[in-house]
Order: sequence, then C-alpha cells, then structure tokens
Amino acid sequence: MAAGHWWQPILLTHGDERLKVVGMAARTALTVGVALLIAACTSGTGPNPAQRGTAATSPAAATPPASAQAAATSSVGTLGAPGCRPSSPIGDLGGFRQEVRGTAIKGELWGLLFEEPPYRVGDEVKIAWRMTGNGDIRLSATAPDGTRTPPAWGPEAHTGSNYDRPGDEWGAGYRFTQAGCWTLHAARDDTTADVWLIVG
Repeated sequence: MAAGHWWQPILLTHGDERLKVVGMAARTALTVGVALLIAACTSGTGPNPAQRGTAATSPAAATPPASAQAAATSSVGTLGAPGCRPSSPIGDLGGFRQEVRGTAIKGELWGLLFEEPPYRVGDEVKIAWRMTGNGDIRLSATAPDGTRTPPAWGPEAHTGSNYDRPGDEWGAGYRFTQAGCWTLHAARDDTTADVWLIVG
C-alpha cells in the first residue's frame, strides 16, 4: 500500500481486486461536514415566527392549556404553545403544500394549509384538518384581543383524501381580522388541540 497526500486515494489490493480508499483526513473531513449538515437541518431553532404561521391554545378553551407539551417535538419542529411562544410548527410537504401540527391533549391534530404563510390581516386561509378521536369536530378561532369566533366556513367532512395523517378529515376556512397571535381550537368528544398562528 502506497501512502499519498490526504486528498489522494490510496490503492489497496485484495486478491485480484484493486480497491480505492479515500485517505483518512478526507474521510474525517467528509464525516464532520455531514454531521454539521445534519445538525443544521435538525436544529431546534426555527424560522422567525413572524415569517411562518403557528398554532396555540385558546384562552377560552374548556380544557387545560397544552403548555406541558410545549417542549415536545414533532416531525416538523417544536410544538406550539399559548401566545405563539412558540407558534405551531409548519413543515413542507412538497408540491408547494405545507402542514401545521397542533398541540393536542390525548391525540393528534394536523392541518394541510392551502395558502402559504406568512398570513396578513384580511387573509382567508383554507385548512384541511386531520384529527384523531371520536365524534364530530368542533372548531373555533380566537383573535389576539380574545374575541372567539367560529370559522368563516366549515367544518365540512371530507370522505376521500390523499392527505396522509391520522384521524378523520374536515375542511374549514378562517379569516384573520387582526394582527398578532391567533388560536385555532379543535375539539372532539375525547380530545382537544390548538394551533397558534402569527398574523402580520
């Protein structure tokens, strides 16, 4: 075996086969680079909440806030908490679609977003909700000033869908009339969840 410079491959002979092996320093540099890339992609710090939508718990919700679960992590990031501290995580699904994950008490809530954040006052946003549990879904929106309202339209049950998240599916629309942290609340007979979104 002949040693070359760290960037040059080393040729090893094994029987009739000649194998190229990258030098140890090059392998180390590659390993460190991949580790840094993975750390950057999975870092707990997300985008500026003013640039991405998020979810929160309604102050008027009958169930206790899910703040105990706020530090939990979903596949799209840290779960949201009341007051958009933090806002609910939004992740890319590909095909120009994004989804938001709700902070749930005993269950799961996912929302397929049909309009891309950031959201502004006056925007109407369609969301296809997927929620585990039993019974019909009940939806409400709480504005930053505490005003609680039903969605602009819906919920409408969806019987067929290719949105692959657990639970049953409904569609609803929300109109944002104020800037600040909005709480989108969802409840079924045996579970509740909230999404906190920032509207600019």
